[in-house]
This record gives sequence, C-alpha cells and structure tokens, in this order.
Amino acid sequence: MVLWRYLFELVSKDLEALRKKKQTLDDLFSSKRISEQTYECLNKDISEALMNTEKYLESLVSKMKGRIDDLERQISVLEMFLANSEMMYAAGEIDYEAYDRQSRALIAGIESMRREISEIKNILSAPSSGPVVSEKSMEVTTASPENITPIVAEIKSTEETLVQS
Repeated sequence: MVLWRYLFELVSKDLEALRKKKQTLDDLFSSKRISEQTYECLNKDISEALMNTEKYLESLVSKMKGRIDDLERQISVLEMFLANSEMMYAAGEIDYEAYDRQSRALIAGIESMRREISEIKNILSAPSSGPVVSEKSMEVTTASPENITPIVAEIKSTEETLVQS
C-alpha cells in the first residue's frame, strides 16, 4: 500500500516541478531574457516531459482504480463464502470451531481489503498542489454494511461479541 502512495506522490511532485519550470521558461521568454531559439528548444523538452509524466500519472490512477475494482470483486466472493459458512453452521453441517475459524478468516480478509480500498481512495482524493483527480472519475461502489446480507451482518455482531468476551 505504501508503494501506491509513494508512486503517486513522486509523480505528482515531478509534475508540479515540470509545471513550475514551464512557467519560469514562459516568464523568461516573455521578459525577453532568453532568445526564441532557446525558448523553443527548452520548451520542447519540458513539454515532452510534462506529457510523459501526465500519461504515467493517468496510467497509475487507472491501475489504482483497477485495484479497487479487483478488491470489490474479491470482497463480494468472500461475503458469499461467509454467508455460506453461516448457513452451513446453522444447518449443522459444520461445527462451531470450523465455523468460527472460517468466519474469522473471511472477516479479516474482507476488512483488510476494505482498508486497502479506503487507502487508495484517500490517495486519489487527497488535496495536493499537484494533479487533481476528480471524485467523479474515481467513483467505485464500496460494499458497506447496508449492502451485506443480514446473515453476514449478524456474523459480524457475533464476532464482536466473541472478541469482547
């Protein structure tokens, strides 16, 4: 997870530095402190670097959004396994120990994935002086307790009770 944040911040800082260089170059040219030939040469290099950095940032954001989508799908699968485990326990097909081990492992996985989703969303929406990623462009539906089947919500309640005991 730290890698996502590190890469995003690094690219954002590079982009900010390139934009400052471009502005400075434009200012130097408009104040006639550099020749047109020098301006054109440096502007070409900076513009190319800006374009490449922006493309990389778009790619990184796309990968982060893809990771969120993957995690959402995995959460959905784990929630089905969790509900199935609850049904098997309620039907007497598995004993309490098996049910407890399964449900704890599944709940831990779900919560870990939710934390990762939250972290990625925080990275994408964090205010910075660098590029701004719009909220609309990163809309992803996160499974919330309201979306989870009542059985799964009951399991969480049972788990919390067990942990507190």
